[in-house]
Amino acid sequence: MHDDVRTADTPGDDPDPRPTPTFLVAGVGVALLVVIVLLLEVLYHRTAAAELQRKVIAEQPLELRAVEAEQLEQLSRYRWVDEAAGRAAIPIERAMDLVVDEANRSRRAAAAPR
Repeated sequence: MHDDVRTADTPGDDPDPRPTPTFLVAGVGVALLVVIVLLLEVLYHRTAAAELQRKVIAEQPLELRAVEAEQLEQLSRYRWVDEAAGRAAIPIERAMDLVVDEANRSRRAAAAPR
């Protein structure tokens, strides 16, 4: 008669599992999942920012490059600004040399004994 009655002494036959280990495993799993999702978010945003920098910000538009080349060419050659009025443009390097020479002459003239 006592053979039909099961006892809780045999492992695996416990009708009510202990909630503490179950909640612990579930909590660790959820925490791990949250950490993985956050790390993937950070990785995505860093990669997206790097791609934006590489493809959009660092790349100069073709029109901008053309305008810069034209401006550089204008700054580095002699040309008439208004030929009728006798106004000419000189290369920027030459203009800077003339400004420095003029400043040096003015300084020497001011320092000369009278």
